[in-house]
Amino acid sequence: MNKATIIEDAITYIKQLQKRVNILKDQLVELEGSAEKTPWPTIPTDSTTPTQSNKSYIQADVSVSQIDEHKLWIKILFEKRKGAFTKLIQAMNSVGFELTDTSVTTVQGAVLVTTLINGIFCTSTAQQTEDLLLGIVNACI
Repeated sequence: MNKATIIEDAITYIKQLQKRVNILKDQLVELEGSAEKTPWPTIPTDSTTPTQSNKSYIQADVSVSQIDEHKLWIKILFEKRKGAFTKLIQAMNSVGFELTDTSVTTVQGAVLVTTLINGIFCTSTAQQTEDLLLGIVNACI
């Protein structure tokens, strides 16, 4: 290979990387936009506030977005309860999810878990994975 060929190959590779960066930026903007659309649950402040024996007032919610063929972006919202997060993570690990970049946020009695997953479930549709996770969340909470 001569210098001109090496430089042309480098330029081609840099252009491919720039296209990949732009695609990932677009996906990130889309994910952030969908995250902003999910409002935090509010806690009733009057006498209608449920007691411990009543049904939960925070509805469990799961959303799944396909990042690429090997990764899914997961958002899980559920009522804050003692041990619920630990049970959720154990259940997800037991069915084969490999969690990376996990973030947990709590506010007003709710827990928001966001994570990337790798593994065999990424070949399933996002809807199938969402249904599976919703079942796991309802069983754990």
